[in-house]
Amino acid sequence: MHLADHIRPLLREHDCVIIPEFGGLVTEMSPARAQPGRQVLSPPTKLVAFNQALTRNDGLLVDALTQQLGLAPAQAREAVRTAVASLQQELAETSRTELPGIGIFRRAEGRGLAFEYTGTDNLLPSAFGLPELAVRPVRASVARGSQPLLRSAATRRSRWARLASAGVITLAASLLLLVNYQFASTAGYLPAEWRMQLPWLVWAQNHSAPATSATEPQQATLGQHDFTSAPPAASAEATPLAASAAVPAPENSTQPDAVPADEAAGNPETTPVAAAPTEKALVAARAGAKAKISKPALSASKAAGERWAARPAASTIADASTTIKTRTGRYYVIAGAYSTLSRAELGRKELVRAGHAAHIILPPYGSRFFRVTAADYPDLASAQREAQRLRVSTHSDYNTLKF
Repeated sequence: MHLADHIRPLLREHDCVIIPEFGGLVTEMSPARAQPGRQVLSPPTKLVAFNQALTRNDGLLVDALTQQLGLAPAQAREAVRTAVASLQQELAETSRTELPGIGIFRRAEGRGLAFEYTGTDNLLPSAFGLPELAVRPVRASVARGSQPLLRSAATRRSRWARLASAGVITLAASLLLLVNYQFASTAGYLPAEWRMQLPWLVWAQNHSAPATSATEPQQATLGQHDFTSAPPAASAEATPLAASAAVPAPENSTQPDAVPADEAAGNPETTPVAAAPTEKALVAARAGAKAKISKPALSASKAAGERWAARPAASTIADASTTIKTRTGRYYVIAGAYSTLSRAELGRKELVRAGHAAHIILPPYGSRFFRVTAADYPDLASAQREAQRLRVSTHSDYNTLKF
């Protein structure tokens, strides 16, 4: 029986086992540990080290031989001495010896004995029979998934900064849509149901009618003075006398009825010019005023109404020579756009009085506005120059249109 077979049971029960004249084997408690390379968990165990200075015989190994082999103490000491001698002889010859199941001893020059533990049995009684556990490592991505994501200080922005950026983007998009809508509306690309009157067109419509109604009666009055030889005072005096006369005028009277101001404003070109009263008519009017005839004035107003109803209605339809129905390929300077043909005709006549060769462009397909032109040119550059000149001189908005 080899000496190592007696030493292994002693190492389980004791912390130190001395081999007389050779050295002592010292055990040390090691807790459970993880081995990352092997991916296993090892149970607690005893680690064995060798101390060459412990050579004094403590009787522990001799007592074990006495009990296990049934030898006398002297024979047991002699057996231990013989085993130690064989170990030293093997070291002297090969510089290496082994205790099976415990470890290997090697001798190096100038360094003494070196011990390497090679035992596979767990020498710790409390952990005896516990196997090694295979454990897979926990992935770091799974552990970090539950942690909240924190933004760095460089990426943090205040609430006002985010609102400001969103407001700038919204404003830019709104301006872009407005510009596209204005361009499409000016060029006539939008459908009729999507169109709306621009502010300058509404202004033109609101101001064109009052200007016409205010100036046309004045033009008619000036025409009366230009084509008569009667003095202005007599003409002015005759008007109230004719209106306040109680006696109806003779059937062959040369004084025509006065035309209302509204009719003159609505039909500026077709309004008849009242003839100047003659001297006989003035004398008859003065005599009728002094007579104080008691006939009711209602009959006079009734007769005037009958004569007014008998008058032919003035035509408000624009002449065919002043309207453009089909595309000509020329560039027109647009002075305004109107929703009805009658208003467009009024605007055209105002431009004619100002010295412009004005026309009316009838609404093309997809449009409902009548456009009034101030001039037309074969090229775009000339039309734009004329539009700019009119903007400066009239302080109004003029656009160009190819039609």
